[in-house]
Amino acid sequence: MVQKSFENSSSNLYIVPTPIGNLKDITYRAVEVLKNVDAIFAEDTRVTMQLLNSLDIKNKVYSCHKFNEVQASNSVLKLLKDGKNIAIVTDRGTPLISDPGSLVVSNAIKENYNVIALPGPSALLPALNMSNISSERFLFYGFLNSKESKSIKELEMLSKLKFTIVLYEAPHRLNKTLQNIYKIMGNRTISISREISKVHEEVFRGTVEEAINYYEDVKGEIVIVIEKDNSEVDYEEIFLEVLDLVKEGKSSKDAIKEISKKYEVSKNMLYNMYEERK
Repeated sequence: MVQKSFENSSSNLYIVPTPIGNLKDITYRAVEVLKNVDAIFAEDTRVTMQLLNSLDIKNKVYSCHKFNEVQASNSVLKLLKDGKNIAIVTDRGTPLISDPGSLVVSNAIKENYNVIALPGPSALLPALNMSNISSERFLFYGFLNSKESKSIKELEMLSKLKFTIVLYEAPHRLNKTLQNIYKIMGNRTISISREISKVHEEVFRGTVEEAINYYEDVKGEIVIVIEKDNSEVDYEEIFLEVLDLVKEGKSSKDAIKEISKKYEVSKNMLYNMYEERK
């Protein structure tokens, strides 16, 4: 089945990302869609109404969360069948990404309605870009299982992968998760971003051990970026290439950036090695 919504006259279901913090992050197209659809299905109608009121959008908002998604999906299909256009949103960010909406979208596709996903805000990419950890190849895993025994098994599986790993985490579980990462993956370089795009945005960059010592009582939505397993990386040998580039006239900053990208290793590690040997 191939969807060509530009030449298909059926009703549309729009997946609309909303700001994760700063309300200015919403796109012009998202505003236009939210204004013009016949109904909006939201994870929390109260949160969505706050956004719509700030944009002076008067529209019908219905509930669609993990506890009523079957009922919400049936309502969406009925509206689509009646020729209505629908938008689905979550409280913040992009629907379906560690948020409700998968069932609604899947059932709409099965019934051959157009499903159109708008690009827009998410916590994943800003956290990865600010982490100072390689984004060449990464795995977004989302939330670990809330049961510790199962989350430990997940971390054991993830520890063997040669990718940067991105996790979402709840603030009350952060410390325990960091301790388990330390036990299973070792003292890797990580980044922890919280309250992205909000007034109190904070980005921690360092090792797992340093993060354990830094965080006590923490609030806000959290994204953890974990450096891939570099146990087979010979940093001493790689560091010699940094020195060679510096001898050729490159700045230490540019040399470290080039070599870290070449081998997909930590810039922080190479920088620390350079500072120690100056």
